[in-house]
Amino acid sequence: MNYTFSRSAIIFTLVFSLSGCFDIADIPKLNSSWKVTDSTQINDDQFGFVTDSSSTCPTFLTNTNNDMADIQLPTEFGIAGWNIYKQDNDNWRAELTNLIEKNDLIVLQEAKLSFLLHQLMQQYELTWTQVEAFSVYKQSMGVLTASKVMPLSVCKQTLAEPWLRFPKSSLISYYPWAGSDEPLLVANMHMINFTLGVDEFNQQLEGVISVIRKYSGPVIMAGDFNTWTNKRLNQLLDITASVDLQQLVYQNDVRETAFGHPLDDIYFRGMQQISASSYETEASDHNPIVARFGPLY
Repeated sequence: MNYTFSRSAIIFTLVFSLSGCFDIADIPKLNSSWKVTDSTQINDDQFGFVTDSSSTCPTFLTNTNNDMADIQLPTEFGIAGWNIYKQDNDNWRAELTNLIEKNDLIVLQEAKLSFLLHQLMQQYELTWTQVEAFSVYKQSMGVLTASKVMPLSVCKQTLAEPWLRFPKSSLISYYPWAGSDEPLLVANMHMINFTLGVDEFNQQLEGVISVIRKYSGPVIMAGDFNTWTNKRLNQLLDITASVDLQQLVYQNDVRETAFGHPLDDIYFRGMQQISASSYETEASDHNPIVARFGPLY
């Protein structure tokens, strides 16, 4: 993403000119292709997930289809992380199709829940969950995680941009994985962007890290981290190291950068990296990341 004052001005102009088309819910919605139970605010230790305070995860949903726990991610699996830029650029569908065909987990940021995206998910029989940060013309926007394997449970978090007031969202999902006795925790994050300091950035990051800190199983944390300053990047590296998350080592690294810093990344724990790379595309203003993982043994 090109982080310039002109881009910020365009965003503000669009916000005001299209204000009647935007909808920001008081409580951000969680959209899903699968049936879920009601949310809960009480303690729940299921799958190591604790929801005893708003600092962990305020809304916790569990899959009602217990039979799906028998369908697991393969022992060696692929994951793709991509800020899809609201599907505004040409060729996004062909690019996403390629990622779906080659990977087991798809982790998207700035996903617009359009008819075409719905259609693509149905075509490949993917189950998906999206945190609706806001909607435009009744099409929800936010992070979205998809797979042919149904999640066991999910949790959402949001935090509003201090200036624009549009929420940034985080989605935590648990998937059964053949490579571990414990489910795989997958955190999909689109981090706070337009701030002068790092207070709000830290607040959003700590919300997810507090969940990871309480969990002993394997973890992947992926997303658009908007690490365009040294302070942001250093804070991210320090806090991920505090919960033993490792950073990907890329064979080919052409991730989108701002002021010399890469914006997107994947961190992991409790598994081994088999491969990782990014590649150039014109289908978004961010380049996708693809990686493969396997068990430690």
